[in-house]
Amino acid sequence: MSHALALLLLLLGRAAAPPKPLAGYNEAVIERFAVIKGCDLAPLQSDAVQQTVVSRLRAKKLVAVIDRLDEEEAALAKAPPADGVKRMTVTATVVEFARGSQTARAMGIGAGATKLRVRFTIKDATTGAEIFTTERLGRYSYGSGTNEAGFSAAACEVVDGLIAEIEKNR
Repeated sequence: MSHALALLLLLLGRAAAPPKPLAGYNEAVIERFAVIKGCDLAPLQSDAVQQTVVSRLRAKKLVAVIDRLDEEEAALAKAPPADGVKRMTVTATVVEFARGSQTARAMGIGAGATKLRVRFTIKDATTGAEIFTTERLGRYSYGSGTNEAGFSAAACEVVDGLIAEIEKNR
């Protein structure tokens, strides 16, 4: 096989790559986060994770963000998207939360980690069709940081994982 033919086949193979599922979406509605029954996460903590998603998405400027926790923005989310805007909704469910132990972390034996696992589902806002789902786990097991620091670090890891997933699929 000639080099030109091999190059042509290589280029055709690249052209046939499937489109990215979030291509064209330029607005995201972040729905109020849910917590599964039996998960020991306070509503204020769930709201804090949601606020982290909103602030970090806005800082990245990947998409315009509408936060359902904000009353004014919640009203905006109910209105249809403007012309030329392709809107997605992001729902999240906290499926696991382990507070961890500051004392166990301080011993340095790998015990006492704070864990936060969140399942994110992204849907087309107009059709309601699911685009994709991803589950992210955040852990904090470093030294003697407070449980609040552990929660914050785990939440940031979860959010950063979601943002990386959005970037990869746009």
